[in-house]
Amino acid sequence: MKKIDGFTIGIIGILVLFTITYFVMANKASYNFAHDFTTELYNLKIDSIKEQAKIYGENTTDLFKDKQTTYITVDDLAKIGYVINNDGVVTDPRNENKNLNDVKLKLTYQNNQVEVKVL
Repeated sequence: MKKIDGFTIGIIGILVLFTITYFVMANKASYNFAHDFTTELYNLKIDSIKEQAKIYGENTTDLFKDKQTTYITVDDLAKIGYVINNDGVVTDPRNENKNLNDVKLKLTYQNNQVEVKVL
């Protein structure tokens, strides 16, 4: 059996310490990259719904014949095909068991433009 000198033991100790430190730091760093995109997806979906409501308001001139403001729901937009839905249900990206069909939109016609606000 060969004897191990102090230099070899020192190198092995440094390698073990480096390896343990590396795995601990890599584990902590991996959690920093974990990100939940559901809120961003929700905001993008709401922006898309607002844009589709604006297009609907601009294409449907009868909406503002008697008044300057009207209210519709996402369900109304889904039924007429302005919002992508799954069998009439507009899914909430934050929770697949909930939907956005009851979200109310206020459409206002001003200066030859339609403005949309989510209520």
